[in-house]
Amino acid sequence: MTVALRPRPEIQYRSLFPAWEGIRPVGWFFIEQLLEARAESDFPTNSRGPDEDVNIYLAHLLGSWATGVQDETVLRGADPVLLPPDLSMPRRRQAEHYRHQADHRMLALGLFDRGDLVRRQRIGWQMTANETHDRDLAVVAAGYNLAFNLLEKRSGANPGLLTVWKKLAGNLPGYVHVLQTLARRRLGLGAQLTSNDLRDLLSASAG
Repeated sequence: MTVALRPRPEIQYRSLFPAWEGIRPVGWFFIEQLLEARAESDFPTNSRGPDEDVNIYLAHLLGSWATGVQDETVLRGADPVLLPPDLSMPRRRQAEHYRHQADHRMLALGLFDRGDLVRRQRIGWQMTANETHDRDLAVVAAGYNLAFNLLEKRSGANPGLLTVWKKLAGNLPGYVHVLQTLARRRLGLGAQLTSNDLRDLLSASAG
C-alpha cells in the first residue's frame, strides 16, 4: 500500500494491485480489511445480532489510529476507572473522556496485545498476564458503559453511537478477537517466526 497526501489533511492510498482502483480514502482500506478479518474470525459480522454499525465505528478508529499521533491524554493501567474526570465538567465531556480511554485500550489490546500504549510493561505489577488482560478488558467495558450511562436519555445524544458503545461493552472479547485477527492475518502485526524461520536465521547469522 502506498500513501498519497491531498492538499487537505485527508490521507488516501493506492493499492499496489489491482492498480486500476486508483486513489481512495484510507478508510476504505480499513473497512475492507476489517470485513475480511471478521469473516476469517470466530466472530463474523451479525453472528450475535446486527452489528454493521460497529464495523463502521471500528474502521473509523483504525483510520484515526493509522493517521494520527499519540494522544497524551491517555491514562495508563486502571487509571481511567480509578481516576474519574472532574465531575463539574458537562456530562458530554465526561462521556467523551471514558469513550476515548476505551477506544485506545480496545485498539491496543486487539492490535498489540497491550492494555494501553502508555505504560512501559505489558503485564501489570504483581499480576499475571491473564489477570492483566482481564483487568484491561474490564476497564474498556467500563469505559463504554460509563459513556453510555452518562448520555443515555440525554437530549442531543446520538442514539446510534450509544448503541455502538453498548454493543462493544457487551461483546468486547469478540471485537478484540476480530482486531487480533485483523492485526495478524491482514496487517502483518505481531507475526511470529516458525521454528524453520528461526533455524534459517540462526544458520545465516552463524555463517
